[in-house]
Amino acid sequence: MEVREKVANETKNVAVLNKPLSFVILMVGVAFAVFNLQLVFADEQISPLKALLYGVMAFIAIFVVLFWVFDSKNTVVNDTFISKGKTKIHWVDVTEWKSNDFSIVITAGAQKVVVNYYAYANPEDLMTTIKKLVKQSSALQ
Repeated sequence: MEVREKVANETKNVAVLNKPLSFVILMVGVAFAVFNLQLVFADEQISPLKALLYGVMAFIAIFVVLFWVFDSKNTVVNDTFISKGKTKIHWVDVTEWKSNDFSIVITAGAQKVVVNYYAYANPEDLMTTIKKLVKQSSALQ
């Protein structure tokens, strides 16, 4: 196990975050949340139900945006493993994978990592690299 970690630290992460897109998504989410909070705290009389609805929408906007940006930022894809946050799957342990036009789901037992391609700087290369690594690991098994 120690050898795996040492090798993994020496390999390059190919999942580089698309910083301009992340910034735009972050700003749009924050603007939506601020707009909804302004509606909640406006001088105009609104029903408590509307105020609650606007507050919930503001919370959801901030949560989704921050989750998307930070979740994507914490993704590591290299020759040894794929990880997202605390979930780490070594390529040799992959049991299943599914791909569509927007994401790929890598599964190893109960662990699952979802990679949304377009959150990253070079999505085409990332897709190709992940598919190549998955196919190589399945050929070894």
